Amino acid sequence: MRATIAIASIALAVVLWRAGAPAPSPGSAPATVAASPAATATGSAASAPLAQPAPTAPRSPAPTASTTAAVASVEAAVREARRAGKGEQEVHRLRSERLPAEQVEALARMEAAEANWRQRLEALQAACAANIGCDDARASFTREELARTTAYTAPTLRQ
Repeated sequence: MRATIAIASIALAVVLWRAGAPAPSPGSAPATVAASPAATATGSAASAPLAQPAPTAPRSPAPTASTTAAVASVEAAVREARRAGKGEQEVHRLRSERLPAEQVEALARMEAAEANWRQRLEALQAACAANIGCDDARASFTREELARTTAYTAPTLRQ
């Protein structure tokens, strides 16, 4: 699960980078990421026609090592907080202090999806182990999901 969160964090950084969002730095706050379009409409940009889109900021070449290190340090702090028995509010606070709001929400959605997957998988395994409604439980999965369920089954020993 830790590896999944770390990989998803990196993937989210790449998605944000490709979308043109500036990469978060370890010391910057999410509120100072970019000026609003209303704020840039004043000054010299006010004389430009309103129909023209504003030029986009140049993209950085790739997610930096500092961005990856920031996400990794936040996730390490989250793991430690969870080991200490902290709740989801504390986890959200830890992440929102050092990560952009989009990334915090994406991590929350990813964790919710992973919890949902675990529940569905455990229900399938319990139904099949008890031979009660295994076919009905399998019907709620797609072919791709059923293929993934084999990775979660315990290996059988052949004698």
